[in-house]
Amino acid sequence: MFLYNLTLQAPTAVSTAILGHFSGGKHQEVVVARQQFLELWRPDTATGKLVVEHSENLFCRVRSLAAFRLTGGSKDYIVLGSDAGALSLLEFDTRGKRFVAVQYHEFGRTGLRRQIPGQYVAADPRGRAVMVAGVERTKIVYVVTRDAAANVMIQSPLEANKAHSVCFDVVGVDVGYENPVFAAIETVGGDGAQTTKQLVYYELDLGLNHVARKWSVGISDTANKLIALPGSSDGPSGVLVCSEGFIEYRHSTGGANVHRVPVPRRTGQIDTRGLMIVASAVHRMKNAFFILAQAETGDLYKIAVQYTADEVTRIGIKYFDTIAPTSSLCILRAGFLFATTMESGSGHQLFQFENLGDEGGECFSTDTEHDSVPEFSAHELSSLALVDEIESLSPVIRSQVHNLADEEAPQIYAVCGRGARSALRIVRHGLEVSEMAVSELPGTPRAVWTVRRRESDSCDEYIVVSFVDATLVLSVGEEVEEVKDSGLLATAPTLALHRVDGGGLVQVTPRAVRHVMADGRVSEWQPPQGREIACAAVNARQAVVALARSGGHAIYFELHDQLGVLREHEQALHVGSDITSLALAPVDAGRVGAAFVAVGCEDQTVRVFALDAARCLEPLSVQAVADSPHSVAMVQQGVLTLYAGLRNGLLVRANVDAVSGELSAPRTRFLGARPVQLCVATVRGTPAVVALATAPWLCHVVQGRVRVTPLSYDALDYAAGFTSDQCAEGLVCIASNTLRILSIDRPDAIFNHAAIPLSLTPRDFVLNATSRHFAVIETEHAHLTSAQAARELVARGDINESEAETAILPPEQFGLVRSERGRWASLIRVLDPFTGDSTQIIELEDNFAAVSLGQVVFGGETFVVVGCARGMTLSPRGCQAGAIRTYRWAEEGTRLELVHATPVDDIPQCLLPFNGLLLVSLGGTLRLYDMGIRQLLKKTQSSVSPHVITMMRPHPQLPNQRLFIADVQESIRLVAYSPDTHVFRTVVDDTLPRYITSMHVLDDGDTVVAGDKFGNLAVLRVPERAAKLLDSDPTGARLAFEKPKFGTTHKWDLVAESHIGDIATSLTTCALAPASRQVILYTTLMGSLQVCVPFVSKSDMDFFRTLELAMRKLWTPASGRNHLAYRSAISPVRSFVDGDLCEVFFTLDYDMREAISDEVDRTQSDIFKKLEDMRSMFAF
Repeated sequence: MFLYNLTLQAPTAVSTAILGHFSGGKHQEVVVARQQFLELWRPDTATGKLVVEHSENLFCRVRSLAAFRLTGGSKDYIVLGSDAGALSLLEFDTRGKRFVAVQYHEFGRTGLRRQIPGQYVAADPRGRAVMVAGVERTKIVYVVTRDAAANVMIQSPLEANKAHSVCFDVVGVDVGYENPVFAAIETVGGDGAQTTKQLVYYELDLGLNHVARKWSVGISDTANKLIALPGSSDGPSGVLVCSEGFIEYRHSTGGANVHRVPVPRRTGQIDTRGLMIVASAVHRMKNAFFILAQAETGDLYKIAVQYTADEVTRIGIKYFDTIAPTSSLCILRAGFLFATTMESGSGHQLFQFENLGDEGGECFSTDTEHDSVPEFSAHELSSLALVDEIESLSPVIRSQVHNLADEEAPQIYAVCGRGARSALRIVRHGLEVSEMAVSELPGTPRAVWTVRRRESDSCDEYIVVSFVDATLVLSVGEEVEEVKDSGLLATAPTLALHRVDGGGLVQVTPRAVRHVMADGRVSEWQPPQGREIACAAVNARQAVVALARSGGHAIYFELHDQLGVLREHEQALHVGSDITSLALAPVDAGRVGAAFVAVGCEDQTVRVFALDAARCLEPLSVQAVADSPHSVAMVQQGVLTLYAGLRNGLLVRANVDAVSGELSAPRTRFLGARPVQLCVATVRGTPAVVALATAPWLCHVVQGRVRVTPLSYDALDYAAGFTSDQCAEGLVCIASNTLRILSIDRPDAIFNHAAIPLSLTPRDFVLNATSRHFAVIETEHAHLTSAQAARELVARGDINESEAETAILPPEQFGLVRSERGRWASLIRVLDPFTGDSTQIIELEDNFAAVSLGQVVFGGETFVVVGCARGMTLSPRGCQAGAIRTYRWAEEGTRLELVHATPVDDIPQCLLPFNGLLLVSLGGTLRLYDMGIRQLLKKTQSSVSPHVITMMRPHPQLPNQRLFIADVQESIRLVAYSPDTHVFRTVVDDTLPRYITSMHVLDDGDTVVAGDKFGNLAVLRVPERAAKLLDSDPTGARLAFEKPKFGTTHKWDLVAESHIGDIATSLTTCALAPASRQVILYTTLMGSLQVCVPFVSKSDMDFFRTLELAMRKLWTPASGRNHLAYRSAISPVRSFVDGDLCEVFFTLDYDMREAISDEVDRTQSDIFKKLEDMRSMFAF
């Protein structure tokens, strides 16, 4: 087996984000790290939207980022800390639209290691040096300068190592233009000595080119974060040290003068632990600055520092607002706050400042002695307003693939997030569409166009709707109104419409070509008697019309420069077959007209004819297609591209040579069982094609490659590009008898999400196939539900029962109420995925936590079983009591009824129906239960695993005889069951201690795909000899009693393995598109969706292996990470082709692509076609 691994959606979690001018312009941009992806986001201050400008796979684990600007420069660089064992200084190339490594310096081994720097990076605020630090011992400082050619240069590294030290945070201290200083939180100790945390200043002496430990002072053992303050003339310099429950100011020149202010907490809290600051942002204004800091609960605090020329005099802190807990905060000068999340379940949000929070609310400062922790009353957003949000799947706990909506493609159902912001997300392939307006029309229209008053106008003036026997003209303004004096013929249908040079309009009807001039005069051309116009194509200076039933006769018109009217060309176009559709090529810069016209014919061909003066109407190329073209379109998408929508639902795309007009590299895609109508629109300022079949599709360019993506919307009949003051880039569409205005907010996305909110962190879910309802278990540690928290406050006497309903803040915004460790909140929810309603919620009392979930059939009736543990502890693992709660489906599968609860002596980690019974894993033991009247009845048990069984999967062909189990750290085991002796026997195990997080058994029954917690994906197969012995002895008795060798006699055969860079949480096989083959689909913890496509032909396998080798040889990622070493981070990569690396070919410049093409011995067009076919045939 050889697999082609492909990322469908990049990880959605953002580990860190930095703010700067990375393009060198005036607008601020944000660079975010998503696992191995580095992305450039631009907040559009005009629309309040976040725009993803660029996304790049660095093929490394991004650990840290810092923005760096050289003294006197106007462009920010990116300091990248990764697992490459090197420092990378990156620049965003605005011309090539990619990140480029301007400097790269190796300093250690690759991988995530404690002593290898890269976990922390910090830049000198004045742009002179950067520090790269590891978790343990190592710190390296680089001096950054320019050479004589003004290129960025990095000098030799300067070490500042400290033995037996552990680093928690590093920042650059703003000391003006004195020697650069870096501050770090460290613990120093060894050989059993007691460790204490210190704040340490490291000074780089630019004269001596040496780093010294300048100053250190003891700080709280709970200190976790540093916030550097502006220095020189902008502020007092120094740092704020954030510890549990308080923040203090420290600086080497401050001596013993320590300013400490407590971190306020909400009123009515049950948990007495202090709060930890997890994110912060410093915003500089003219002659002032302020700090926003966020606690782990999501509360934002505004910190103000008052100072004189010599010292800090006062620090004040006050509650600002509450948002979801973030990983990074960025304050833009345009008045926006950008907040990224890593695992809260909410999206990455862009807020606009309504005010700076100076009015209202109590400010706590260092002037006042605080005997107790100050408290505040949290409130709804008052200083911030949410303006945009990019959805995030992270963390994905579990996922399943179903087609509950009976659509063409299946949906991915995933339980994601943490706490009260978690959700069941329904993920569909397609772009999310915003419906801006819907209006009913007096009849059923056939087509729609938009026109502008002048070509230079930014907004459309008219919407023209064509009916079977009439044309309706609507004006675009504050209100859409019918226009009577447009000059267009209203008593006939319109076949084509366009604004022409000089301010006039060209309207093509079945009986005339009408040129409505700017002064109101009309020039009309009519076809011969008894003939009608079948189709037409018009631009600002040209028009081509085809006559119906004429054997392919077409007339060509050009705009006369002196007279300003359309003139019929002296020659006519003869094809030899009736013409079904026409399209003019876009006008190139420097030309006055289109160079080509595309003609779709009844004889199942698409032809290209020249329109330039030297070879006017000369045939240039022809492409045979599978059916008669219904419509054609030509757009410029990097290269001139011809689209043909066929009557059988196929979309054909081919490249057109800009000089010769030759057609090459045709690609075909099935869009649905309906003729494909093509319409040209604009997306992100570039031409795109909207293909309308059984569903609307958008064909547009994303980072150098054409992407064909469906729109998650109803079927449309016709569409046209639309621009107005309220909608910069939209579509005006026809659906049945309605006119609709649509907007595509994020054309760079691939999936859209529908979220059903949950109350606690979801752990697992199952589907009732009959009622199509989900049962979900939700469990939260050290937190309480709103009802539990209210009862707790009433019991303590803090509130009375009448105040209980209003005393607890809405958890959707403010999160769950924290409690002490060891307490659990848990519930079982039944929900309808179509309406999003929860039909039942069962809260578990007595400190029970729902751990596992399953469905089992007893006596022909389906029961839901929930494994629970009371007083569960995670380290050491154990519980006070365990139970298996058995429910039956009631009220047609919309509710659950408790049948009984069965006590067990350990945590029931996994539940699986097996041989008509219930199989339960308790530690390393398998136990079978049958249905009883008062509780489940124990039948047998066997110890089959050395540690804890975390997962069980049935054999697809022999579900009553064999099963696959996963141990928490001892990989996967194949277990055989003997029905005579009721014994489970381990017959196959592994040679490597894999820490399995997900697994799926393939249909052959001998192959299992598994992911582990170190980010590996492996394919294991039962050895051939063991499979034969099991076929002859299904109980496995003979295999079990063979002489063992470190476990069982037989070990898994490793078929394929690769490092995917993230933890796979769910694995399954499915077909993602109609008529496509099955692929291995898996979701990861950080929110990515990826597939593994098995190769079915040796030629394809050889081609992609050769391409991968050529890419490894000739191209290096911006991080500098060796691709082979990255994919072999834990174990050597085997039988995997990295599709992400192969698709980088799309983004390379021409010379690099040509070099790789020569290495592969294929043309660039061949490689493009292979890559696109591989994705479209099996994925998206």
